[in-house]
Amino acid sequence: MKKFLIAFATVAVAAVMLFCGCTPNDGKDGRDGRDGKDVTITEVYEKYVEEYGEISFADFLKEYLSYTNDDLEGAASLQTTVNKSLLSGVSILSRFAYGSSGSGLFPNLPSSKTSYKVFSGSGVILWLDKEKGDAYIATNCHVVYDDTSSSKFCEDIRLYLYGQDVNGVNYQVDTYYNITGDENYRIKAEIVGASVDYDVALLKVENSEIIKRSGAVAAKFSTERDVYVGETVYAVGNASGEGISASNGIISKDSEQIEVSLSDYDPDEYNAYRVMRTTAAINHGNSGGALYNSKGEIVGLVNAKDDSEDVDNMGYVLPANNVRRILKLMYDNYVANGNKMLSGGGVKKVYPNIRTGVSDAYSVYNEQTGRAEIIEKIKVVGVDGSPSSGKLQVGDELVSVKLSSSDGKVLEEQRVTRSYHVSELLFSARVGDTLTLTVIRDGADVDVSITFSSENSIK
Repeated sequence: MKKFLIAFATVAVAAVMLFCGCTPNDGKDGRDGRDGKDVTITEVYEKYVEEYGEISFADFLKEYLSYTNDDLEGAASLQTTVNKSLLSGVSILSRFAYGSSGSGLFPNLPSSKTSYKVFSGSGVILWLDKEKGDAYIATNCHVVYDDTSSSKFCEDIRLYLYGQDVNGVNYQVDTYYNITGDENYRIKAEIVGASVDYDVALLKVENSEIIKRSGAVAAKFSTERDVYVGETVYAVGNASGEGISASNGIISKDSEQIEVSLSDYDPDEYNAYRVMRTTAAINHGNSGGALYNSKGEIVGLVNAKDDSEDVDNMGYVLPANNVRRILKLMYDNYVANGNKMLSGGGVKKVYPNIRTGVSDAYSVYNEQTGRAEIIEKIKVVGVDGSPSSGKLQVGDELVSVKLSSSDGKVLEEQRVTRSYHVSELLFSARVGDTLTLTVIRDGADVDVSITFSSENSIK
């Protein structure tokens, strides 16, 4: 989902025209030999004023489209929220080197020959110290990773803020994939952590003069346990590599599994991800950008779309609750490793050594919330070793989970009604923490406590 930047603007424009399906007029798709075209509400309003005289746009909406004051206030509020979110988005250019070690895409090149490619993606600012010019940014791993490149993890990552990210204006990419003309706009970033297994990466910026004088703001994650179908959302990202923009839609499916290959070296190697599906327009270059709810809170990180010719509006995002926990784990691993990314870019996490499965599932309509809720019964189907052996048993049905620190402080707790609740909560666990599971065993509730130690639970 990162976009390969074509060095020749004429080629890029021609490609867009073809892919958008702009074809010569054949007189088949519209009346009187003309193709139909979309008409915006603004054009309807302007035509009305031209014919019947002046009327405010708000009054026009209320009188002729049955808009209420609440509708208008909601639209204005959402516009304000979207515009604030634009200031949290960043466009990303990743410039990869190939062939310097005689490997990757060009194994037969002499070691002195190096070629380059530039890819575009998106990111979202999560933490910001404008006085110091420091920031942490979330994005997808595949935006800064290419296993056919010389270094695999990109060593030349450039971020551009909203309004400073236009190809040909704020930067140029020449025929040799050199990025030039961006001295006043580029923000250099380094990788704190990047996981192929979870397609999440955390970037760090230090002492950026551009950030110091910018209007950039940090975004916040939603802390809702689940996101439901029908929720209004909008995506902010570097769509098609043309700079930060926004698109709106809804959550169309709250949880599913997809397989995506992050490997250019072996495209048959796939990784599985739990995602939510959205109707918000997602394009190449949107990868790593945030999906927000109507309150301006991050509910997901864009990472894929279905490119099939017969599929429309099927974009995918990594759920916020999972992403925020992985990013925190990456940061903790980075600090524990002397402010250096872990070898291979992966994450070390605790693991209880159990396997679970869905034994039953059903849906209900919640009258109080107005939502259709899926309820899954989760059972233990395998206990593979310490620290769970002798404590959990095959057939135990999970009811609730609580995570506590070594001093007894409750860090997280929730009912277990979906298959992902326990596995995703475990990203918050650290060595020394205790996981308390309430399970149904032989018809009775049983509390099982598992303490993670460095000897039995790090993976």
